[in-house]
Amino acid sequence: MKILLIQPPINDFYQTSIRTQPIGLAYLAASLKRENHEVEILDLQNGKKKSISIPPELSYLKEFYPLNDESPFRLYTGFYHFGMGWDEARRRIEDSNADLYGISSSFTPYHGEALRIATLIKQWDSKKIVAMGGSHISCDPEGVLKSPFVDFIILGEGEVRFPSLIQRVEKGDFNGMTGMDGVGYRLGGRIAVNPLKNFIQDLDSLSYPARDLLDMDRYRIHKKRYTMIITSRGCPHGCAYCSTHLVMGSSFRMRSPENILREMKECSKRYGVEVFDIEDDNFTLDLKRAKRLMELIIENFGEERLELSAMNGISFASLDRELLRLMKRAGFETVNLSLVSMNRSTKERMKRPAPATDFEKVLEETEAEGLNVIAYAILGIPGQRIEEMVETLIYLMERRVLIGPSLYYPTPGTPLFDQCKKEHLLPPPLSQWRSSAVPIETEEFDRLDLVTLLRLARIINFVKGKMDEREIEEGMSWNDLFLYLGDKVSTRGHKNDLRWKELIWMFLKEGAFFSLRKEQGREFSLLKERTSERVLNYFFDRAKGKPILRARCN
Repeated sequence: MKILLIQPPINDFYQTSIRTQPIGLAYLAASLKRENHEVEILDLQNGKKKSISIPPELSYLKEFYPLNDESPFRLYTGFYHFGMGWDEARRRIEDSNADLYGISSSFTPYHGEALRIATLIKQWDSKKIVAMGGSHISCDPEGVLKSPFVDFIILGEGEVRFPSLIQRVEKGDFNGMTGMDGVGYRLGGRIAVNPLKNFIQDLDSLSYPARDLLDMDRYRIHKKRYTMIITSRGCPHGCAYCSTHLVMGSSFRMRSPENILREMKECSKRYGVEVFDIEDDNFTLDLKRAKRLMELIIENFGEERLELSAMNGISFASLDRELLRLMKRAGFETVNLSLVSMNRSTKERMKRPAPATDFEKVLEETEAEGLNVIAYAILGIPGQRIEEMVETLIYLMERRVLIGPSLYYPTPGTPLFDQCKKEHLLPPPLSQWRSSAVPIETEEFDRLDLVTLLRLARIINFVKGKMDEREIEEGMSWNDLFLYLGDKVSTRGHKNDLRWKELIWMFLKEGAFFSLRKEQGREFSLLKERTSERVLNYFFDRAKGKPILRARCN
C-alpha cells in the first residue's frame, strides 16, 4: 500500500522552527517500510511564513499585541501561516496519489489545520482513507472521529498499531478491529474507540526514524544539520498539567545507550548531523543510563565535538554533579530546567516530583561545570496568585539563568484541564487553548496581568543579555539602572543605541511598558501600552533594590 504521512501547517503568532522536525512521522515511516509499504513524508510546515489576518476568535489579542511594535521587548509581530499554502498542499497531496493518508495532530489548538488537510483529501477523493494520530487524538478520540473526513485514529504509540491497522484495511477485515487496542474507527455511522492498553516495552527493537524521507537540510541550528533523538518513553510522575502519559504511558521505558549511540553515529555519517536535541520527557530519570550515554558520546565523538541539547526540558529532581560534568564534556552548553514556580504548594498541587536536591544547589553545580541554564516558570496556573508569579520572576532575576516564561494552556485529559472545565474557565474555541492566546483568566489574575508578566520576563532577560555583553555591569539593581540610563538618555546619543535605553528608562520612570512605533516617513515614537499596575507595583515594591545577574555563567 502507498502511504503519505503528513505534518500539517499551522496558524499562530509564532513557531519554534527548530522544534518542528516530524520525528514521530519518521518513526512511523520506518515501521511501515519494514512491512514493505511505499511511504512518503510530506512536511507541510516546510515553507515560508505568510502574514494572515487574526481569526475572529482571537481578535481580543490585538489590544495586547501591538503588531507594529519594533521594541526589543515586543511579544509578537503578527499572525502567520507557517508552511505551504493550502493550494500547494492540495497539489502535493493529489500528486502523491497515495492509498492511505496519515495525518499528525499533535496539539489541540492546531487540530483545525489537521482537519482541513483531511477535508482537502476527502473533497478530492472520498474513497481515500484518512487516519489520524498524535497527542490530540489520544486526548479526545471520540471528538476527532465525529468528523466525517476521518476514518481511523491511532492512540498512543503508532509503530505497531499503524501497520496492524493497515493490514486489516488491506484485507477488508473491519470486524477484527474490535480486538485492536488503541484504534478507533467509524463504520456505518457508528463510532468505536478501543481503549489503549499496551505500550512498546523493547524500544531497542524499533527501527531508527526514516530520516531519508525528510529534507535534512531544512533542519539546522547554527547552520549545522540537526535532528531530534528520543532515548526513552513514558513518564511515571503524573504532573497535573501534562498529557504525556496519555500518549506514551506512565511506565518509564528506556533504550540502551549502545542502541542510541548507533543511531547517532548513523545520523553523523549518513546525514552529516552535528547537533542533537534529546526530546525525552525524562532523559535523566535513570542517572546511570544517562551517564553511560554521555560517556559513549565522549568516547566515540570526542569532547565537545557535537552540540547537544534537551530543549524539552530536564527535571532538576534527577541531576547530580557527575552527570552535569559529563553532559558538558559530551557537548551540552545549556541545560533547560523546569522550575515551574517558587511556591511549594503550587508544585505540590501540580504533583511535581520531589527533588533529590534543591534548585539552588543545582544552579551552583551547573555554573561550576560551565553550563548555562534556561529556567522555565509556568505562569497562569489556576490557583496561582500574582504575588507568587512575580516572586518567581524575581528569584530567577537574581540568578545566573535565562528566564523561560510559559503561560499555562489547558490540555484535555489532564487533571488541571478537568479542574478548568469544572470551574468554567475554558474558552469555547479549541484554537484559544494555546499560550499565545492567554487562554485562562481567574479571580486571581486576568489576561492583562499575564501579558504584563510576559513582558516583564522579556525585559529582565534583555537586561541580563546586556550584562552578558558587558554593556551593563552585572549586579546592578533597577534603581542603579534608572540612574545609569537617565544619564545616557539625557546625553541623547546615537538614536539606534538610545532606543532600548530610553525604553527601559521610561519603563522605570512611568511604571509601564512602551512600544516603539514608526509611521510611514516619520521617526520612531514611544507609545505607552496597557499595563497591569498591580503586577508592576508589586514587582517594583519587592525588586527595585535587588541585584540583576547575567544570564550566562561566564
